Amino acid sequence: MMEAQSISSRLTLTVNEAASLLGVSLPTAYHLVHREDFPTLRIGRKLLVSREGLERWIADQASAGQGR
Repeated sequence: MMEAQSISSRLTLTVNEAASLLGVSLPTAYHLVHREDFPTLRIGRKLLVSREGLERWIADQASAGQGR
């Protein structure tokens, strides 16, 4: 039987896990994953969020917000 990997060691997150890490609601997370600039990938029918891409996306959003 395979042991479940901890969230911190995985390269991808579920939409629910990404919502929790971002501190947003699940509907907001689903809105984000449908944005063209949000780091998602589809494996079969499963929609996943790239952990590394999410960190880059957050940094990009933070820098874009500083210019306002």
